[in-house]
Amino acid sequence: MGMLDHWQPVARVSDLGRKPLPVVIAGNQVAVFRTESGALGAVADACPHRRLKLSAGEVVGERLQCRYHGWTFDTCGEGESPGSPKMSTCTTSYDIREEYGLIFLKTRTSNPQFPTLDNKGYFHIGTLVHDAPAPLELTMDNFNEIEHSGTVHKNFGYDLDRMHDVKVSFESTDDSIRVMNVGPTKRLPLLDRLFIGVKPGDLFHDDWTTWFSPLHSQFDHWWTNASDTEERKIRWRIFLFYVPVTDTSTRVFSMLYAKSRWPFGGGLRLGRRYIRRQTESEIMADVDMLQYLADYEPGIAGLKLSRFDKSLGLTRERIQRVYRGESDGKGPNRFSLRIAS
Repeated sequence: MGMLDHWQPVARVSDLGRKPLPVVIAGNQVAVFRTESGALGAVADACPHRRLKLSAGEVVGERLQCRYHGWTFDTCGEGESPGSPKMSTCTTSYDIREEYGLIFLKTRTSNPQFPTLDNKGYFHIGTLVHDAPAPLELTMDNFNEIEHSGTVHKNFGYDLDRMHDVKVSFESTDDSIRVMNVGPTKRLPLLDRLFIGVKPGDLFHDDWTTWFSPLHSQFDHWWTNASDTEERKIRWRIFLFYVPVTDTSTRVFSMLYAKSRWPFGGGLRLGRRYIRRQTESEIMADVDMLQYLADYEPGIAGLKLSRFDKSLGLTRERIQRVYRGESDGKGPNRFSLRIAS
């Protein structure tokens, strides 16, 4: 399987209106559109006639019409020319579907399993989209480790001077990686402490699993008392999808959920905007940090890695094997590790 053979999101459902929507995935330009009857279509964003972007056209009935000469294409990529009606043409089309408020696509020839998100019992806070100025591997590195929370994040994570107290453990399968972190929580803003019920000495739990077809992670964040016998009032569950746009940029879709133990819905509906704003600021801190990388080489050979970085080598191997479909060990995704204690 190659990168386009996996189901992966390209836009939020709310991003697609009457006009075609241009998207880019792994360097491939695609025009996404919805027909008059509501059917979704995704075709290569270049008319095979004279290569004008089909996303610059418009939807007419059940077909996407090129703005240049009026050629039209259905959701399967079959084209017609008004000036040469006996001429037949076609363009690349993709399988497409909408789930979880997102639009997913893949190649027509692949048959991967569609990602299943366990959001039962959680309240949907919102879905965010951010463009990270870094390659796929480096973007995932940033989100899939907790050590930087001491300097980058305000709410989620651990204080830098207590980072040595954080316990970290790893589990992995052939197509997934799980990392579990627990340690003394950093001090939260007053409103957050009251809402979550956090008290001095509490523990912050950061438990996440990443899968590689498609590339996505489930993050669970919660707080307990110091003895880890009582959970506090709010638990976060965040799903992140990492979609390569080009070799140097990655689009991150973040689906935010929360669960409350407060009575009568726990204030999640009323506090939805505040929770979304606070979470988005944390994600923006991650995205902003990526612009300061001195080197965008995705390989990890020669890096001095800490005990928090064991997942980097595991991630590289699975991206290469599962997501990119490469098994010869060549290319930029070198994954030999040297871990410092």
